[in-house]
Amino acid sequence: MKFEIIVPIIYLICLLILIAPRFLDLNSTFKVFLTNIGLWLLIVTIFISAYLIYNHLIL
Repeated sequence: MKFEIIVPIIYLICLLILIAPRFLDLNSTFKVFLTNIGLWLLIVTIFISAYLIYNHLIL
């Protein structure tokens, strides 16, 4: 693998290790966990859609 691929993967894994314990602690009940995951999926979907639309219109 190229160095440009390995470094972001390591960075994201370390970031996940730092964030995961607090996220799981705050989402102690399953209902709260599902609500938060749903909100994150919505946010990510909006950003990805905006990025794809932007690239389609520009290119």
